[in-house]
Amino acid sequence: MMRKYNIIYFSFLMLFAISISGWSQTDSLNVNSEKIDKKVNIAYGQQSFGELTSSISTVSGEELEKSSATNLGNSLYGRLPGLFVIQASGEPGKDLPWLRIRGASVNPLIIVDGYERDLSFINPEEIESISVLKDGAALAIYGMKGANGAIVVTTKRGLEQKTQISFSVQSGVQMPYETVDVLGAKEYMTMYNQAAVNDGLSAKYSAEDIASAGTSPRFPDVNWEDEVIKKLTNVSKANLGIRGGSNFIKYFVNFGFLYNDGIYKPENPDMNSNANMTRFNVRSNFDLQVTKNTIFSMDLAGNFDNKGYPANNTFEIWNALYTLPANAFNIKNPDGSYGGTSLLLNNPVAMLETSGRNKVVDQYLNASFKLTQDFDFITQGLSASIGYVLDHSANNSDGTWRYFQVKQIAPGYDDNYEYYSYRENTEYNNWSNAASTRFSVFDAQVLYEMPASNEHELTFMARFQSDKESKANTDLTPYVTNSVGGRLSYAYGNKYLFEAAASYYGSDQYAEGNRYGFFPSAAAGWVFSNESFLEDSKLLSFGKLRASYGITGLNRYASGRYPYNQFYTGGGSFPIGQDWEMMYGLQPGRLANVDTKWEVSEKINVGVDLEFIKQLSFTFDYFMDKRTDVLYIDYSRPAVTGATLPIENIGEIHNTGFDTKIGFVSKPGDFNWYADFMLSYFDNSIEEMGESLSEGNLSHLNKTGDPYNAIYGYEVEGYYEAGEDATLAPIQTFGPVAEGDLKYRDLNGDNIIDERDMTMIGNRLANIDLGLKIGFNYKNFDFEALFQGQMNRDITIHDNAMYQPFIKGNGVTEIAKEDGFPRLSLTNMNNYQSSSYWVRKADFVKLRHVELGYSLPEHLSSRVRMDKVRLFFRGMNVLTLSDWKYTDPEFSWIGYPPMKTYYLGVNINF
Repeated sequence: MMRKYNIIYFSFLMLFAISISGWSQTDSLNVNSEKIDKKVNIAYGQQSFGELTSSISTVSGEELEKSSATNLGNSLYGRLPGLFVIQASGEPGKDLPWLRIRGASVNPLIIVDGYERDLSFINPEEIESISVLKDGAALAIYGMKGANGAIVVTTKRGLEQKTQISFSVQSGVQMPYETVDVLGAKEYMTMYNQAAVNDGLSAKYSAEDIASAGTSPRFPDVNWEDEVIKKLTNVSKANLGIRGGSNFIKYFVNFGFLYNDGIYKPENPDMNSNANMTRFNVRSNFDLQVTKNTIFSMDLAGNFDNKGYPANNTFEIWNALYTLPANAFNIKNPDGSYGGTSLLLNNPVAMLETSGRNKVVDQYLNASFKLTQDFDFITQGLSASIGYVLDHSANNSDGTWRYFQVKQIAPGYDDNYEYYSYRENTEYNNWSNAASTRFSVFDAQVLYEMPASNEHELTFMARFQSDKESKANTDLTPYVTNSVGGRLSYAYGNKYLFEAAASYYGSDQYAEGNRYGFFPSAAAGWVFSNESFLEDSKLLSFGKLRASYGITGLNRYASGRYPYNQFYTGGGSFPIGQDWEMMYGLQPGRLANVDTKWEVSEKINVGVDLEFIKQLSFTFDYFMDKRTDVLYIDYSRPAVTGATLPIENIGEIHNTGFDTKIGFVSKPGDFNWYADFMLSYFDNSIEEMGESLSEGNLSHLNKTGDPYNAIYGYEVEGYYEAGEDATLAPIQTFGPVAEGDLKYRDLNGDNIIDERDMTMIGNRLANIDLGLKIGFNYKNFDFEALFQGQMNRDITIHDNAMYQPFIKGNGVTEIAKEDGFPRLSLTNMNNYQSSSYWVRKADFVKLRHVELGYSLPEHLSSRVRMDKVRLFFRGMNVLTLSDWKYTDPEFSWIGYPPMKTYYLGVNINF
C-alpha cells in the first residue's frame, strides 16, 4: 500500500519538477503583462485584471473548447484555483459533477449572462469566459445567494468584423474506466462453503459441484458484466458558430449537436432500452444599435434533450451486476426462458430486454431582452439599462414497464429439464409525467464610469433586480427574491485601489419583518510594481497586494417552504357511530419558527499577484470564512415534548485555507511551451451545531469541532484470534464473534460495543485539489496534457452490497480476496458496521485531458477557402493513479461508472 502511495506522490512531484522551471497561467488572472489590462467578468460587470481587488479565477472559452466533455462541468477539472470538481456518474444525461468552491457544503450559485441558470446545457463553443468568484468583495452583491461562491459564465457576443464561421465535428469511443470484478462460480462456491463452516453449518457445495461449474445449464457460471456491458460505445459532437457584425448590428449564433450512446449490451429493438442521449441546442446573441446612444440586446437560447433509459433504474441494474452470484441462474434456460429464482428475480439481461423503457425529454428556452441607453449628453460615462428575462423549462417523461417471468431448473442430473416458475409475465403498463418551471427577472441598472482625470478613475454601479420562479405541479406559490445593490470602484495612479459593494436582499422564504438583509463588502489593493522605486526593475514586471472583507448569505430551504408557518400532517384515526365510520385526524408537523432566516457567511481574503520577467507569474490567496446562523436542530433541548423540533439558526462553521496558481509561458519561437500548476486547500470545523455535548468517557461522541463532512464509526483495533475467549472481550452487539472477526475499540470503557463507542474515523471530502497543465506548440503541431488530483479524501464502503459477500444472497467481488478481509459469514453483520476498516483512502491523480493537434499549412487550407483547418486526437479520463483499486476512486458506489473517452475531430474556420 505504501508503495502505491509513493508512486502517486512521486509521479506528481515529477510532473511538478518538469514545469518548475517556468509556469504560465494562460487563462487565469495572473497572466503575462499584455493581459493586465484585459477585462475580467465579475458580478454584473467587468474590471481589468490590473485593478481587480477581489479573489477571482477565470478560464477562457477557447481553453474549454479543448475539452470534449458531454457536460460543461466536467471540463473544469484542475483549471480554476479554489474550485473543487467531483466526478459523478458517467450515465448519458446524468453526468453533472459536484462543484464546490473553497470547501463549501453545496454547489455554488451559477450565473449565465447575468442571470441564475443551469450550467449543464451550454456548449464550450458558446463561452467567452468562466469566472469563479470566491471572496466577500466579489460576492456581496449576490446577497443571500452568495455564501457558497459563484460561477459566472459569459457567452460570446458579436463583434464589429466580417462574418467568421467556425465548424467542428468529433466522434469517439467511450468505455467504463473501472468496474468491480465479480468472482466466478468456482471461487464463489469455495468461499461460500468456507462462510457456511464459519457459521457452524455444513458445506453446501461438493467438490464435484465446484468442478462442474460452467459445464452445463445445471451448473451455470455467468459473468454478468460481460453479458450486459459493452466494451465500447459511441459519442459524437458537432458545432457550428457564426460571429460578426457592423456598426449597426452585432451577432453571435451557435448550433450544437451531441449524441451519447450507453454501454448496455442487451437491446430489444422495439424497446431501445439502452441508456442514450441526443441533444440539440442553439444560442443567438444580438446587439442592435437602435440609435447613436441606444442599444437593444436580445439573447435567445434553446435546448432539446431526448434521453432514453431502461425501465429499471440505474441502481437496480448495476446492483444485479455486482451482487448476483455467478452460479445463481442461467441468463436464459434451455427452453428460452429467463433464468431466476424465487429470491433472485433480477435477471439483468431480462431487465434490459423485456422490462420496458423510459423516455425523458427536457426542453429549455432562455430569453433575455435588454435596453441600454447612453447618457453622455448629461454627463460623459453615464448609462442606464433595463432588462427582462423569461426562461422556461419543461420535463416530459413517459415509459412502459412490466414484470417478467423467470424460471429455475429443478434438481436433477440429466438433460430432461424441468422448471420452477416464479412470477408471471404481465402486460406493459404505460406511465407519463410532466413538469415545468418558469423563471422571470426584471432588472434595472445605472452605470457611471468617470473619464480618467489626474490619475483618478472612478466607476459606480447601482442595480435593482426581482426574480420569480414558478414550478408547476410542485409548489403552488412562486419563489421570489428582490435585491438592491451597488458597487463603487476607485483607483489612483494605477497604484492604489479601493472598492466597496453592498446589497439589500430579500426572500419570501421568511416571516414578515425578517425577509431582508444587508450584505456589505470592502476591498483594497496596492499595485506596488507601479511605484517609482520599482519602475526600472528588470525582474518584477507586475506586483499587487489585495485584501477584502465581505458578508454574504445563503437562502437555504432546509425544512421546506415557509418554516415560519405551522403545517399539519395526517394523524391518527378513530371510529365513530354504529357503522364505525373512520375519522382521520391531523397532527402538527415540524414546529414553526418565526425567527428563521438566512445563513450568514463572513469572508476575509488576502492575496498577492506577481509576474516576473513577463513570463513567470504567481498568485496566492489566503481566506477565512466564518459561517454563522447555520440551520440545525437544537438537540440540546429535552425531547420529552414528542414534537418535531424546528430548524433554527444556531450553527457556526469555520473554514480557512488558500489557493494558488503558478505559470510560465516561453518566449515566441518555433517551439513554444507553457505550464500551469494549481493548488487549493481548505480546512473546516463545526464550532456549534445544537449538539448536546458529552463529557468524560463519552466526549468522543461529540461532533462539534469536527469537519462538517466527517465519517463516523468504530475504531478497529485488530481481529479476534484463535482460541481467544470472546466472552472476556467487550461484548459486540452486532452478532456473535469468532476468529477473524473485526474487534472494535471500547472507547467509553463500559465493556459493551454499541453506538456510544462511535467516533470520527474519516473525512468524505478531499481538502486538497491539484492541477497541472503542460503543453507546447511546434510549427503546425500542438500538444497539451492536463493532470488533476485530490488528496485527503476518504470513502466508506461498509454498507455497499458490492463489498458484503453472501449477506442477503450477495455474490463475491475481488475485495474479499484482499489480505485482512474479515471472517466470511452468510448472515453475521458484525464485520459490516461503519468502522475504520471500511474507510479507504481515495486520493488520486488523473490524466483528465490529453490532446495532439495538427493544423494544415496556410497555403493548403487557403486552397479550399478556409482560414484554418486543425485535426486533433483527444483523450479524456485517460489514466488514474490511486491506492484505491476496485473502482474509479471518485465513484465507489453502485451505479453507472465514469467513462474513459477517445475522440478524433476537426476544427474548421472560414
